[in-house]
Amino acid sequence: MDLRQLRYFTQVVESGSFSKAANTLHVAQPALSQHVRHMEEELGVALLYRNAQGVTATEAGGRLLRHAKQILAEFAEIPDSVRGEAVAPRGDVRFGMPGTVSELLAAPLIEAVRERYPQVRIRVVEAMSGYILGWLRRGDVDLAMLYSTSDPSGLAVHHGLSEEIFLFAAANTSDGPAGDAASVVQAASMPLVIPGPGHGLRELVEEAALTAGVPLTPAIEIDSYSQIKKVVMRGLGFGILPLMAINREVEEGVFRKWRLQEPSITRKVYLAYSTERPLLNAPRAVGQLAWEILRQLVKDRAWIAELSDESQRPDLFR
Repeated sequence: MDLRQLRYFTQVVESGSFSKAANTLHVAQPALSQHVRHMEEELGVALLYRNAQGVTATEAGGRLLRHAKQILAEFAEIPDSVRGEAVAPRGDVRFGMPGTVSELLAAPLIEAVRERYPQVRIRVVEAMSGYILGWLRRGDVDLAMLYSTSDPSGLAVHHGLSEEIFLFAAANTSDGPAGDAASVVQAASMPLVIPGPGHGLRELVEEAALTAGVPLTPAIEIDSYSQIKKVVMRGLGFGILPLMAINREVEEGVFRKWRLQEPSITRKVYLAYSTERPLLNAPRAVGQLAWEILRQLVKDRAWIAELSDESQRPDLFR
């Protein structure tokens, strides 16, 4: 198997037919079919479903397609990668972010990339941190912002910031804790509106409840931060969210907040990328830029958090 065969196979799958792929590649259709048959014989599996409507990849073909795209992209990137910062980055960059990170980081990052690296096209994809971690390991995204790195094997992770998690309620709530702080034991006894099992924030709250020795029985489970805030705003319960998610409403007098203690709850944000695949020039540039913007958001108080120390700073062009 060689690069030419991988390129031919990729084009056949993306075109959906041998004839269209042959026209695109300027290769005779019989020769194209023969190359794919040789690949199937070499691998010992069928790579394509063939029918009157054209061709589609089998399950094995889909796996090969993912590898082929990555290999071809890396091969095309070799000249720029070798030259490093001496050449302007170009190409596509897929960046996975949790929704709460994307809300603050995506727009300024896209704007900065467009201004500084006009030949780079960035695609931001949102999901919960656990899903993004899976995408990163499979190579579906080049870079990620993650909340959890309990299993960092095969990844480079750089701790960017830590944010404190608060209890909050509608401003007219009369049965909240006295003062400006609440223990986890107190919070667990209230009608909580928090994300469901499997959500990164839920895991942090469950860990704190376990440490405090109290059961966690939420009144309402919603994974969307915006919906949690709407439910809490209606007086239907107490929410637990990072300060950056509720700070504007607190300042406007819509919510009351309490610092959680015994134990306190903090969440870390990491920039991550795979160490098992070469990081191409464009993702390197975007990753470094994302780190700088993340830090600036905290310095500008757009993100209420504590920055990690400078030892965590990535140097993606060394």
